[in-house]
Amino acid sequence: MSDRFAIVVDGTACLSPEVEREFDIEWLPLHVDIGSETFTARVDLSAEEFYRKIAAPGVLTGTSQPSMGECRDVYDRVIAEGSKQMLVLTVAAALSGTYSVASQTAGSVPGARIEVIDSTSTAGGISLIATACGRLRRDGGSFDQAVALAHRMVGKVPVLAVADTLEYLKRSGRVSGAQAIFGSMLQVKPILEVKDGVVHAVDRVRTRDKAVERLKGMISERTPEGSRIHACTLHTNDPDRARTLGEWVQERYHCVEHWIAEAGPVLGARTGPGMLAVCWYREEDARG
Repeated sequence: MSDRFAIVVDGTACLSPEVEREFDIEWLPLHVDIGSETFTARVDLSAEEFYRKIAAPGVLTGTSQPSMGECRDVYDRVIAEGSKQMLVLTVAAALSGTYSVASQTAGSVPGARIEVIDSTSTAGGISLIATACGRLRRDGGSFDQAVALAHRMVGKVPVLAVADTLEYLKRSGRVSGAQAIFGSMLQVKPILEVKDGVVHAVDRVRTRDKAVERLKGMISERTPEGSRIHACTLHTNDPDRARTLGEWVQERYHCVEHWIAEAGPVLGARTGPGMLAVCWYREEDARG
């Protein structure tokens, strides 16, 4: 068997178009519910269309995992294109059934080796593991080495975010109703962390600007200034603030890689518009 292999992520990953092309990343589809309609992110629903559709008050949003048939379609297409080995990185199993579906489907594909890994993360957490494995592949690394690298990086990519509102998280069940009501009454901006597959509210700040400053402080507390890091800055329909935050990251750290990306409808359905996030890891954390 050739050691050529594909890297597949699910629809919660956040890559800029340039990064996606550079590392030749494949995608599992995820679905977004808006009211009574269901769409497939990146297929028949763009970020622009999503935010336009949810602008009306009271619109309910949700997400759903791919079906086994949709996973099989992706696997079969990748195999037809010449890769019988696949590294599949999914959103945390505690947040979605995607890992379960992708794993079950992988077991039904003959003549292929498909390793499905629960990232225990989402968004940039998945994305940075994918680019690390893509870089290893580009440098001649083997499939087994990429699988080992992905396992080694699970849990080592912090994801910190500022949400503009708790309302969408309340609807998704990711934050309790009591917390959401408390936040709404005081107009606080929650700072969220994805850790071990769970979304935690780690702080609450009264204004958006102060929340972003607090986010920066938390990053600085965890990673010394000037460290060599791999990072991405994400947003939901707030490119200007994301650009400013991304510039701060690049000024403070030696960024081996950094990109800014719209997080897209899947994340937007859970957080609502106005979310900012930074995801990163120190270069030494990817070494064996």
